[in-house]
Parts: sequence; C-alpha cells; structure tokens
Amino acid sequence: MYDVRVNTKANDMKIFYKAGIYQNTGIDWNQVKLTLSTANPNWSGTTPILNPWYLQVFEPMVRKVELAADRSNMMMNTIPSAKQVIVADGESYKEVTRELNVTPSNLGNYTTLNENQLNTTFEIDLPYDIKTDGELQSVTIKDERINANLKNYSVPKLNRDAFLLAEISDWESLNLLPGMATIIMDDTYLGKTQIDPNISADTMNISLGRDRRVVINRVKVKEFTTTKRSGNSTIQTYTYEITVKNNKSTDVDLILKDQYPLSQVKEVEVKLLSSDSASINEELGVLTWNVNLKSGESKKFRFSYSVKYPSDKKIANL
Repeated sequence: MYDVRVNTKANDMKIFYKAGIYQNTGIDWNQVKLTLSTANPNWSGTTPILNPWYLQVFEPMVRKVELAADRSNMMMNTIPSAKQVIVADGESYKEVTRELNVTPSNLGNYTTLNENQLNTTFEIDLPYDIKTDGELQSVTIKDERINANLKNYSVPKLNRDAFLLAEISDWESLNLLPGMATIIMDDTYLGKTQIDPNISADTMNISLGRDRRVVINRVKVKEFTTTKRSGNSTIQTYTYEITVKNNKSTDVDLILKDQYPLSQVKEVEVKLLSSDSASINEELGVLTWNVNLKSGESKKFRFSYSVKYPSDKKIANL
C-alpha cells in the first residue's frame, strides 16, 4: 500500500511505502523484528518448456438435437440464480467481511533495504507486536522523494475532464510493487489510485485525480460535416473542434488526445484531412497535442477525416 503526498506549490512529491501485516498462527508475536520480502513463495520457479505444436484439420460433428418445451424449462430451472444460497455440509455458506483496525506507525527511519538478484527485503529494526487475530496492521516501511513532472491528460471523446498525472522517469529504482495508493494533495485527501510497476515503458504515470479547473469541450462542426455521393460511393466527412481553457492561477501542460477511424477492408477508405499540427500514430489512429496553457488562456484545435465506402453498404459503427 502507498500514500502519495503532493505539494503543488513546492512542486514536491513523496511516496510512503506501507505494508499491511496480519497473522493467524495461533501465537501472538511480541516484540518481534520484521523482515518483509517482495518474493512470493507461491509462484512456481519452474522454467517453461516449448513442446512441438502440431496442427490438425477440424472436422465438425453434426448431431441432431431435439428440443422440447418441457425439457427446455427443466434445464432452465437447474441453473442457479445469483441470489441462491450455496449449501456446504448442511450449512449455508456466507462470505464474511471484517472491518480491519489499522494501527499507523512511522518506521521509515529504522528500515534497511537489501536487494539481491531476484527480490528486495525490508528489515525493520524495531520490535513490533502483532496479535494472532487476523486483523490488519499498517506499518510504514519508508518514504521516498520523487522527481515527477505534473501534467494534465485528457481524452475528451471519452471523458471531458482533465486528469492530473505524475510522470516518473526513474521509477525502476523505487522498488515498487503493484498496489493501491492513497492520494493526498496539499493536505487534502483526493481518493485512491492504482500503482502498477509491471510496465515496459520508460515513464510511469500515476493518476492523481480529476482537475476540474482545466475545462475541455469537444463539438462536431456541422458546416464541415457532410455526406456526398460520387458514382457508386458515399463520402462522409467529419470535423471536430476541441476547446481547452486553463482556469487555474498557474500554467498548465496538457496532453490532449483524440482519434480517427481505421479501415481493415478494401471497400472502405479513410483519409485524415487535417490534424492541426497534432502528432499522428497511424497504426492506432491517435492524434496527440502537447499543449501549454497560461493562466486564463484558451486554445482551439480542429481535425477532419473522411470515410469513403460503397453506397449500397452501411458502416455500423461510424
């Protein structure tokens, strides 16, 4: 578990590592020193082996199936509903949810980090009491100051809100594990986000929440959205305009994304007519603008594309 604390005025970001510890061995642990490891003993260490891959011709078998109304009803009645109670050993099974009492502590100054070839261990040089009641206790392992660039990110086609991202370039040295993080910005709790270090990218992005002070609007420009016929073909042209405005008292760096459709059939031809200086990923059909907005500034971006297809056909998801 993590706490991510951001001070936007000082452009400072710290991440607090926490471990949720519980035990139900039947013996209370009194005044024990903890060593926490990133290794998972449940994972198999056996290397995979490739066996020959033989192809076979599929010959479907045709069977005659007789469906009777009463038989169909009987089969339907045998399907358990989600509200049915599962019975095991004569007793009804119920999922038990417990409220976990979290005991905060601050042990970051007493933690030693050791790295070997496969995992990392955190040795906490303080005695700790953990009762055998299965209740979760929160232990702060350490904290790290992070060099992060704060940027806004928006895909107005899917969501008109802007999301504040923390871009971390040297995340490999942080020894992170996948887990949930609590976001605290300028001493205000903003919610939770997921940290997943199992990525191959050079930069890891941590979402810090929605930034409602960056206003984004996306509309279809009707006068430049047309449908024409040319011979046996129909050509539809679409134009969209995106308006962004910074209502904050500070400058904003915004990553703005949109898209145009791609065709996988010869009969359908897609052309990107204008992109307003956006970076274009032709394989994904994604447009990206890197926008810098000063306080109170607004900017507009337009892009157009056309779709040509046979007039006797219809495009289902255009």
